[in-house]
Amino acid sequence: MTVYLVDGYNLIHQLLRPASSDPRTEPSERHLIPNLDDERSRMIDQIASFMGSRDDRAIIVFDSQNEALQKTETATSKVEVYFGSFDRSADSIIEREVYTLFAGENVVVVTSDWGLQKVVFRPNVVRCSSRQFLRDLQAHTKKIANSRDCTTMGNRVEDRIAPGMLDKLKALREQLEDEPPG
Repeated sequence: MTVYLVDGYNLIHQLLRPASSDPRTEPSERHLIPNLDDERSRMIDQIASFMGSRDDRAIIVFDSQNEALQKTETATSKVEVYFGSFDRSADSIIEREVYTLFAGENVVVVTSDWGLQKVVFRPNVVRCSSRQFLRDLQAHTKKIANSRDCTTMGNRVEDRIAPGMLDKLKALREQLEDEPPG
């Protein structure tokens, strides 16, 4: 199994970078961030889909202005999301995770931050630029979208719902099927 440690905002900036990132472009022509929360959610969903088709997992880390490190609930068990704090940046969290994980698991650090790439240079640690990882995500999305039989995907809605909720939904469906129309 491989653990992907993703510098979240670094990847979002790569995702939002216009095809032509010429610095001479007028500011009004440059791509603006539509809604950071939406972009964050979209990227987390893409990574969850990518991990759903593999035996790997991901830890996505975002810089934050919170007082304490926060872990958020995610859509799948294969993706964890953390928001840093005043005294713990995304880079320092990723660095710490690399040192915790590298001896027992293969680790891929996804960042274009050259300083972080130098710091995490260890055995069993692969450094991947945000641009390359984004290409991999987009290729995966295209592969699924062009698949003949999308129902065989490893990431189904049923797999993403809490176990108790799935039972409640099944019971509701059965109840609605048993009720006479009218």
